[in-house]
Amino acid sequence: MNSASSPGAGTRQAARFRLGEWVVDAAGHELLGAAGRVRLQPRQMQLLLRLAREPGTVLRREQLLEEVWEGRYVNDEALSRAIAELRQLLGDDPRAARYIETVPKLGYRLIAAPQREEAAPPAAAAPTLPTAAAGAEAHATTDTAAGTAAAATTPAGRALSVPLDASGLPRPDPRQQRRTFASSVIVGIAVVALVALLALTLPQPPGAQQHAAELRGRVDRARPFSTEPGFDQSARFSRDGRWVAWSVSDAEHNAAHIWIASRDGQSRRALSEGTDWDMAPVFVDGDTAVVFARYQANACELREQKLIDRQSRRIGGCAPPPATSRIDASPDGRQIVFAQALENGRSGLASLDRRSGVVSMLTDPGEQALADHNPRFSGDGSQLVFTRGQHSHQRLWLLPLAEPARARLLVDSGGLLYGAAWLPGDTGVILAGDLFGYRALYRADAATGALEFLGARGARYPDVAADGGLLFEIADYQANIWRADLRDAGAKPVAITQSQRYNNQPAFSPDGRYLAFGSNRDGLESLYLASPDGSGVERLALDPAQRWVRPSWDPDSRHLLVTAILNQSTATECLPYACGSENSALYRYDLAARQATPISGLGEDARYGQYSADGRHIYFLRPRDGRNQLWRAGADGSAPRLLLDANVENFTLDRQYLVVDVANESGLRVCGLEADNCRVILNQPLAGVGIAPENTYTALHEGRLAFVVQGTDGKRRLYNYDLDNDHSDTLLDDAPTTVAPALAFSPDGRWLAYSRNDRVAIDLYLGEARSLTDGAAAR
Repeated sequence: MNSASSPGAGTRQAARFRLGEWVVDAAGHELLGAAGRVRLQPRQMQLLLRLAREPGTVLRREQLLEEVWEGRYVNDEALSRAIAELRQLLGDDPRAARYIETVPKLGYRLIAAPQREEAAPPAAAAPTLPTAAAGAEAHATTDTAAGTAAAATTPAGRALSVPLDASGLPRPDPRQQRRTFASSVIVGIAVVALVALLALTLPQPPGAQQHAAELRGRVDRARPFSTEPGFDQSARFSRDGRWVAWSVSDAEHNAAHIWIASRDGQSRRALSEGTDWDMAPVFVDGDTAVVFARYQANACELREQKLIDRQSRRIGGCAPPPATSRIDASPDGRQIVFAQALENGRSGLASLDRRSGVVSMLTDPGEQALADHNPRFSGDGSQLVFTRGQHSHQRLWLLPLAEPARARLLVDSGGLLYGAAWLPGDTGVILAGDLFGYRALYRADAATGALEFLGARGARYPDVAADGGLLFEIADYQANIWRADLRDAGAKPVAITQSQRYNNQPAFSPDGRYLAFGSNRDGLESLYLASPDGSGVERLALDPAQRWVRPSWDPDSRHLLVTAILNQSTATECLPYACGSENSALYRYDLAARQATPISGLGEDARYGQYSADGRHIYFLRPRDGRNQLWRAGADGSAPRLLLDANVENFTLDRQYLVVDVANESGLRVCGLEADNCRVILNQPLAGVGIAPENTYTALHEGRLAFVVQGTDGKRRLYNYDLDNDHSDTLLDDAPTTVAPALAFSPDGRWLAYSRNDRVAIDLYLGEARSLTDGAAAR
């Protein structure tokens, strides 16, 4: 520890000091401002005081973790969340910081200068505001914090001199400790007796104590379990919790095999072999065997392998790619639940009886949702949770196996979901999803579906051991926008954004001066403006508390049509972002005024709008009855009219054509601008290619449609389709790989911008129910 942070170094802050518009009451664990009081958790106050001890100095992340968490093993997620919470409590904006500044790749510094506070306001001067980090821990400390604050002031309101310890928190008063000791003993005896009585008469399931605060601790303590050069994914605990099985790809991502390791990581070995993609292992038969899914180019099969054998055997089939669902086994290992292909491109859940070989269908998602994936049995085997929907419109469902017809929606917040796992006792599930700006873990109540934010940015496909241990994979994507010169066949595409995060949704302005795009480089998704070559990046002046997506240019190049994903939650457990329901709305952004104005009259949840080429109309989507309907209105929002009552995935338009991708339809509809006179194209394999085109990525310019085809060699390429002459040819020997929309033509047709995942790393993390330090202390 350096001298600046040692117990005897420097000058201690007073128990109260002023920081900007706040008075920091260290003894009372409070911030006092004009609007009232805000209570801080002990760790939050400890972090604030450590920053205030050296204002203006960059404190490295590892230094803060060591000193504020006092040597306990936690990962960066704990510090990132604590900083986010402090900023929220202080009313600070990381993009225009007034209190805490982030120094990229180094750490943080306090930029507001602490000033001594000689007099304190009366104790009852203002009401207490709820903290942004309210939860089990915050509620438990409310009365203690209030009592300490009262003890730290005289009747006249003058601040007492309260000595601070080495971590910057007040040292306890020995006299107060003696006064409270006797009463603590009495209360403690009574509490122990009551707990003992309840333990005998009302035994609780193991999951009864799986609260969000406790689960966040496991996330904070998570350490790398496997970081092979390839992808480490689909990890599962054995039933007894001693072993872990997971899928490991080779460095080139050409094949993946099942690996087995002891939970401490000391013993590990490859189990399956071959040139296929083996995924989603699950232990069966008393942890002596695993069942897993083997994926090939156009096939999927369920396979079983004993841990002592070198070969696996086929036990059934499953939905082929692009459906790549995880599987699960019932607690007794007899039933395997998996995704099964249905007609018209749908996939539902089916159950395979390992003894009889009989397959029974459990679910059918219907024509709108299309896909049921990633099933997980509850601990007692009576229920399943699974994801329904596709792309960014997935939701978590619950299925009682005794009455499959009574399947119900559990979590209504839609987004990209990445699996769920039941907590011990079946009181809740841990859900991974991109629900409120980025992919993370949440606790979902099994009865109500209420969400609580846990953390672990980038987390996917969690699993929970019987003792509460937590496994999850972290997928780190670096996606940039590339630009190709379509007039120079010899020129190679060039990356025009440089970010460690996710950049996509490019859109050239009609005058060719700007490129708008979406990115999460500063936290929540927002929109940015740059020159066509990617230089001069500037964030649009949009509300940082909301997500902003899908920029579309007005023909005058002075306005953008943008979609806001609006969070309507009043919850306090979902830090750093609330976890309530969301809705969407369309806004018109004025570049000169730097202001976004909502467009009224479009109806509830209008989203993903595009201007017509003449600027007179807005085309947009509205969700209704499980479908994304296509609508059109005047540019000012007047006279909205339903154009297409179908489940529209994406659409694009130019001066003459409206091209629509409808879910569960092969090919694309090409229509007039009134959604009339439609015909279907690209519903058959291209001549000489052999594989039907993908519908996901499209861009339209003056009758030319860019789309993606994967050839028989596995290479994905961009093709060009001439809508006037029904002719196609190769456009570019590359293709986008991010979430759509990811393609845009420049107004003169020379440049094509597209988004590509430049780097993807997937590693496994293990968070134990108790840290090694805690375990040693308990012993």
